[in-house]
Amino acid sequence: MTEMDEITSDDGLSRTERREKARRRMLRRRRTTIFALVAVLVIGIGGFAAFTTAGSVVSEIFGDSGDYEGEGGEAVVVTVLPGSSATQVANQLVQEDVIKSARPFLDEIERREVTIQAGDLSLRKQMSAAAAVEAIVNPEALQTIAVPEGFRLSQIEARMIESGMSEDEVVKSLKDKTPGDYGLDVDTPSLEGYLYPATYDIRPGMTPEEMVQEMVDRTKTEIEELDIPLEDVNEVFTLASLVEIEAPGDEEVRRQVARVFLNRISDTSQTNGLLQSDATVHYIFGTRNDASTTAEERESDDPYNTYKHPGLPPGPINSPSRSAVGAAQNPADGDWQYFVATNPDTGETEFAETYSEHQRNVEKYREWLRNRDDG
Repeated sequence: MTEMDEITSDDGLSRTERREKARRRMLRRRRTTIFALVAVLVIGIGGFAAFTTAGSVVSEIFGDSGDYEGEGGEAVVVTVLPGSSATQVANQLVQEDVIKSARPFLDEIERREVTIQAGDLSLRKQMSAAAAVEAIVNPEALQTIAVPEGFRLSQIEARMIESGMSEDEVVKSLKDKTPGDYGLDVDTPSLEGYLYPATYDIRPGMTPEEMVQEMVDRTKTEIEELDIPLEDVNEVFTLASLVEIEAPGDEEVRRQVARVFLNRISDTSQTNGLLQSDATVHYIFGTRNDASTTAEERESDDPYNTYKHPGLPPGPINSPSRSAVGAAQNPADGDWQYFVATNPDTGETEFAETYSEHQRNVEKYREWLRNRDDG
């Protein structure tokens, strides 16, 4: 150490010590500056990322990336939660691909001063914003399926598919199923006759299986109301389905037709226990324009052919009305063995106790046929 280095300053530090202190101070300043730059850089990058993320959300909700055209395609049910804002609903519809972007939808909501209520909205995929708002303001009438009295299972199946239900799911809910699969313990080969004829609402999201369950439940209710023992249900409903086709309309005629069928399968049968119902042959082969059957059809070995197999067929051939079920439960008193609709246009029906009398009535029917053909 030199003499110069040993000279101290007013602060009691030597010149060497002062230089060392200044150097350390400069290093601290550099570290602080570096830390500050790093912090700014991190914050900047994070802020940019956050802004970018937020921007994408803002763009999704408020951006205008176009609009679909038309009324849309596939049906979809969107559930709006209580307290949802129009913006939240718009974003939800974009995510469900109901609308293409939110801005046109929100503009339409504002223009029409619409308040969106909580609940299920029946909409469609890829609707225009205007169509979506219109569907919210004026929801479509609830869809329904009408099952007329006397409809066959195949016709009900077609109606369900026509309503927009999945064909695969409809077939799955009906094929190889019996009432027992839906909680109705009846000994019958299929659901034929046990889907109650009525008009049914198609609720949002309703499955074909749920629809069939409702139809069977209605039949079950009818059985309970009419107090039909379960062991008698299939016989009553099978007879009723024949009455439904063979005797449309007049209640008393239906009760007489029910009696004819019961007489034919009784110990006093004049037809060897054969019902000989054309309706059962039509069930196998389809209905002809003149409601008749051919000799070849009547020779079929199908179990539903009542010209070949004695007694009632295995099960109903359609969904009978309550009136027809009532006629099967309470047939008229009489010894008739035959009947024929002598004028199918008016429903006029003639009954006979003997075959010869029946033949005279059949001639009246043939006259009706000739007159119709001439016309």
